[in-house]
Amino acid sequence: MNQHKLVPLIDLLLTKAQQLKLINPRDLIYLRNHYAILLNLKSLEHGSDSEFSANLDQQQHSIADVLNLIYQTLDKAQQAALGNSQEQIETRLIAALLPLPSQIEAKFQEIHTQNGIKAALDWYYQFSQDTDYIKTAAIAKNKSWTGATSYGDLEITINLSKPEKDPAEIAKAKHAPASSYPKCLLCIENEGYSGNSLTQPARHNHRMLRLKLSNAQEYYFQYSPYLYYNEHSIIINPQHCDMVINQQTFANFFAFVNQVPDYLIGSNSDIPIVGGSILTHDHYQAGNHVFPIENAQIKASYTLTNYPQVQLNYLHWPVSTLQLIGNQADLTALAALVLKKWYAYNNPELDILASSELAVRHNAVTPILRKLAPDKYALYLLLRNNRCNAEYPDGIFHPHRELHHIKKENIGLIEAMGLAILPGRLDYELAEIEKLLLLNDLNLALSELLFDEKLLKHEAWFIELYEKHAKFSKNTINQILQTEVALKFCQVLENSGVFKANSDGDAGLHDFIQQLEHE
Repeated sequence: MNQHKLVPLIDLLLTKAQQLKLINPRDLIYLRNHYAILLNLKSLEHGSDSEFSANLDQQQHSIADVLNLIYQTLDKAQQAALGNSQEQIETRLIAALLPLPSQIEAKFQEIHTQNGIKAALDWYYQFSQDTDYIKTAAIAKNKSWTGATSYGDLEITINLSKPEKDPAEIAKAKHAPASSYPKCLLCIENEGYSGNSLTQPARHNHRMLRLKLSNAQEYYFQYSPYLYYNEHSIIINPQHCDMVINQQTFANFFAFVNQVPDYLIGSNSDIPIVGGSILTHDHYQAGNHVFPIENAQIKASYTLTNYPQVQLNYLHWPVSTLQLIGNQADLTALAALVLKKWYAYNNPELDILASSELAVRHNAVTPILRKLAPDKYALYLLLRNNRCNAEYPDGIFHPHRELHHIKKENIGLIEAMGLAILPGRLDYELAEIEKLLLLNDLNLALSELLFDEKLLKHEAWFIELYEKHAKFSKNTINQILQTEVALKFCQVLENSGVFKANSDGDAGLHDFIQQLEHE
């Protein structure tokens, strides 16, 4: 009977919860009895499986490890009573250990009052990891490195914790009928929600924080379950409404970084192809990370007549970027002007048209804000356009098809700043390509590559690698592939730039800057 294993596992879970200060020893008896009800146990005696209990004592386990062990020990009837998936069952089991959202907020405010915002966020960040809301074990599977390019080092991550998304499906989702409850993955109604096995992840262990942004507007703050960078967080509108970039967006950005000065904040563009994966719910992303774009060199600087105190830089960056440095009042006003002018800007010779014949907007911005000092900020405005044509049906300023073997998803906020989130399939594919390169025989290697359906997409790149490198060895192959992947991602970002890194692109950007002088 599995009871002899479940009882020591329950006790181990409670021990871990005590160590992490999730529960008070005073509550142990109650919680043991609560788990007995949940798991339909007739007795809480340990029984005779002393060897199993002894092995548990000798191993180091995280909360997530123990939850997995409990799940594997449950019989089918116990599993069915708790949920339809492992995630549902495990989050329901841990939820019994967690305080209500109001209690989490009270604890956060107590720490904030006594020790400041950084200490309070540090506590909440650790809490989110300890309770397995942040999927630490899954994130650890990701593979990451940096690669040198002409724009500086780019950050590369092969995402082994989440599946690749198709841009066409993302675009369809914007117009798809909303789920009745919750309407999407970002809705605040997900807090404590049981989820389902198809589209809605289980959120029994989800706890958010309320915060006030501009004009005392209430938003909700949480960390991302699948962190893409340090303290990757999401700021969510409590209303299920479409993404939009406007003056209120910038006001909210300033309100946030004035409260959390160690974090930057940004938003995906608000239209398909050049936007993020969720366009139907207004939200921002923030975190404690310095992105490659922040280390970009300045290509040209401008001083506008009406904004003499603002340093306006055009960055040497593959995604066309204006960097505005100045005080809050000036940047707020200038950002609104850039938005107004860009939304109306046309340059047909560069394939930039502000909107379609049916007045559907093509031009957009991807904004990011960093606080540098008291009343000194850096605002990055990445100029975007989502037009498609016969030559580039997926998007003129989107990764072109010859690069889809590396990346075909939307280039959103995170990647436009220089951090690649590449599909997990590349882990297998790069390992196989490495083996074939080490044959040091193009014809032989190519014949083997063409027999693997998963590698066919890399044929042109594979030939390119053989032509570029005289010889491959076990000592150099890993570095070569990492560098070459980074260079391909660099090309992905260059495809996304509206003003290319050539004389025509520079002239186009200068033309747009002149538009800002004529207000």
